Amino acid sequence: MESWIAQMCRKRAGRQMLAWAVVFLAGIAVVFSNARYVRNFFEGPFALQPTALARVTHAEATPDYFVSVEGEKIIDTEIQEITTTTRNGVKEGSHVSAGYYAFLVGDRFLVVKSAKQPPNKISGELLPIPSNLSSELFSGADGQEIRNHFYPFYLEPEGFRYPGYWGIGIAWLFIGLFWKYGKPAWMHWRDVSKHPLIKRLEQWGDTVGVSVDVERELNNSVVYKSGGIIVTNKYVIRKRFFSFNILRFDDLLWAYKKVTQRSVNFIPTGKTFEGILIFYGGSETFSGNERKVNEVLSFASNNAPWAVIGYSDEIKNLFNKQTTDFCQAVESRREELSKRA
Repeated sequence: MESWIAQMCRKRAGRQMLAWAVVFLAGIAVVFSNARYVRNFFEGPFALQPTALARVTHAEATPDYFVSVEGEKIIDTEIQEITTTTRNGVKEGSHVSAGYYAFLVGDRFLVVKSAKQPPNKISGELLPIPSNLSSELFSGADGQEIRNHFYPFYLEPEGFRYPGYWGIGIAWLFIGLFWKYGKPAWMHWRDVSKHPLIKRLEQWGDTVGVSVDVERELNNSVVYKSGGIIVTNKYVIRKRFFSFNILRFDDLLWAYKKVTQRSVNFIPTGKTFEGILIFYGGSETFSGNERKVNEVLSFASNNAPWAVIGYSDEIKNLFNKQTTDFCQAVESRREELSKRA
């Protein structure tokens, strides 16, 4: 029969796997809901001859909308897209960001948006003609007659594949995160004995006895509690929905207060206080108001009087660069206090 701690570890690993499964299924759903775009991204651009282009009536419905066309003739419509920049409501400047060109493809013209004079062969996305562009192109008494000589959509050469590149990047990020976090969760769910906490408990001695002791402390000896971090007489326990960990005061090396000043537009808006507790085997952060954080640090100092309490750059450099020497100094202090006792 598994100990209570092993059950907690397995339960958290199972929750992590369920979360990963939900994210994976959501990703699959996004891909299938955008199957038309995915197909065009990987298989396009599709070279459309005039006869095939003439059969397209709605750009939103046609299966092949990332296309490549060749114009027999190119006419500058002299309609331009102007981009204006402002700051605090004051106009700073403007520039021509794109122009609209009419490509003769077959017996009709295809409007192409381009930042510069386009070549006669170009690829891009077929989109419905915006109402403002339509009013510019087909204005006047003979507007309807002109409209009959144009396709009911235009070609946007830029940006079609950008969402796909973002999607691929997110997919690779997901794979990397799964490899780092999801795979260990799967392994720990299948075999909880491989969980880092279980391995640490084995170094403490009787794992069943420790499990009973921790459960008893949680039920009867909680001293401080904040954000899923529970401080008891002997342990610091993280008990959150997706994570579970236990560190004991017998292994405390260093504890200090971290104060973060918050500000908006360089105006101070408040401070956050954290107690950083560093042990053999890991660390934990206790957040709260300044009084509670001070009490937790004082409690830690009383429970582990050999530990280093307080922060300085010298202590930080010693811990980061000479960790072994730091630990040896703490152990020497522990031995000295034990002899005095």
